[in-house]
Amino acid sequence: MAVLTSKNKPTVVNGKRWPASWQNWSWIITIVWMTIANFWHPFGLYGLVCMFTPIIIALAGWGKMSCARICPRGSFLGLVTRPFAFFSLKRPSIMHKKGFKFFLWVLMMGSFIGLMIWVIPKGDINRIGFTILVFMETATAIGVICGILFTPRMWCTICPMGTTTGKIRDLQYN
Repeated sequence: MAVLTSKNKPTVVNGKRWPASWQNWSWIITIVWMTIANFWHPFGLYGLVCMFTPIIIALAGWGKMSCARICPRGSFLGLVTRPFAFFSLKRPSIMHKKGFKFFLWVLMMGSFIGLMIWVIPKGDINRIGFTILVFMETATAIGVICGILFTPRMWCTICPMGTTTGKIRDLQYN
């Protein structure tokens, strides 16, 4: 994978020029979405945009560009946990293993699918939006805890969406 970076040159990965990073401000999306969705539950459905955008970007051949340049949760975690990341514990070695990431992926995706199977037949848009909101707020809370205990964006190294986009990239380029 060819990566070219400097202050004056764009990042190029696999012959594709990546856009400028949104990480300096995309955290605002997380705050606004969670705030509105907590007061108006149908807005929680927009959480699906954050879940499917990285997959669409990866399928378009951009790999993990969404993680590196766009991800509102990653931006939020970096901003919020940096001042509190004074523990700086060493990440447990199990978290480095592909098996752990796969287990977390199965757990998170299985939970999400199970919740959707449970709530969608009820046909209540408020409940569906609220369920997506609670699922994503839970993942964000776990990310905050990981960020405080380990490093500010530690969640990003085990994130199920990052794992998914990484596998898509590996299938495309290997």
